[in-house]
Amino acid sequence: MKAKSKTDIRRQKIRQMLISNNVVSINEFCQLLKCSESTIRNDLKYLDAKGLITRTYGGAVLNGNTRYNVAMNTRYGMNVAAKEEIADYIVHNVLVDDSIITLDSGTTMVGIAKKILEASLKLTVITTSLAIAEVLNRTANIDLYLTGGRLNHIKEAFIDQSAIEFVSSMCSDLYLFSCDGVDIEKGFTIGDPEEVAIKKAMSQFSKRTICAVDSSKIDQIKLKKIFDINDIEMIITDTAVSEKKIEKLRSAGADIIKATKKTQA
Repeated sequence: MKAKSKTDIRRQKIRQMLISNNVVSINEFCQLLKCSESTIRNDLKYLDAKGLITRTYGGAVLNGNTRYNVAMNTRYGMNVAAKEEIADYIVHNVLVDDSIITLDSGTTMVGIAKKILEASLKLTVITTSLAIAEVLNRTANIDLYLTGGRLNHIKEAFIDQSAIEFVSSMCSDLYLFSCDGVDIEKGFTIGDPEEVAIKKAMSQFSKRTICAVDSSKIDQIKLKKIFDINDIEMIITDTAVSEKKIEKLRSAGADIIKATKKTQA
């Protein structure tokens, strides 16, 4: 077995520090790991690109808030390529500068937020997600609204009545959401019933609603229904989806698009 390099060991220690402390500053990393600020910044940039952490102003947090929910952190590493295809497509083919968008919580939406940052889009973004807020807070191009309310540590999002009241008072051009299952009869479903009300509210105040979901969720049914299959404008999924599944959804009246690597300028 190949021995770990000093860099790999240091990056592993960075993650362990974040697991123990949730939030760690660059100065603390430097002092405890006895290395330069530039080295730490490079490590954080690498880990952020891998989806393992989220860089913040002057430090970092662990994706998924592992101390509270190890399962959420695992999800950041699932179907990464598929989620990147979806995020690339949406940023280059759906989003338009100077529009108001609402982003759902979850790993697919965090991926879209990171692509928004890379593309330097100028948007107003409304979100319930703490992780998304941490990503988009890095740029002045985004006019950011975080709903607030009581934080659900498992979801890293605000999904209580206070959040619902906040979003119900806003207006949005587009709501992007994800879910746990898509089925022609049961529609869009999710495993956590507590999320249904906030998702419905965000859709109601938006002109358009689009589902961004990786192909592993198609033909799946989870505990609670959010929308019927024809309640939303469009489904965007990755290129791994089978033509059989696409035709099945289209036959039910759904507009489904397979995200392609070729994007518009």
